[in-house]
Amino acid sequence: MVKPAINDADLRRAHRAMRIATPFDAMSDLLRTTLAAAARAMASCERQRATRRPVGSIPDLKRRAAGDFDD
Repeated sequence: MVKPAINDADLRRAHRAMRIATPFDAMSDLLRTTLAAAARAMASCERQRATRRPVGSIPDLKRRAAGDFDD
């Protein structure tokens, strides 16, 4: 299985999302490797979420609550 490429912006986004106390530029190699693995997992989840629901297709919650599931 090929690992998806993670860029610096993805690493910084994961660093902020995980609220790591160590500054991004002062991370050790071990922490950076762990953060890269977490960023890959977050990107994979985001890709799966995007394929499940196309952009712009927000369900009408009032219709769903009334039992109308015809889209």
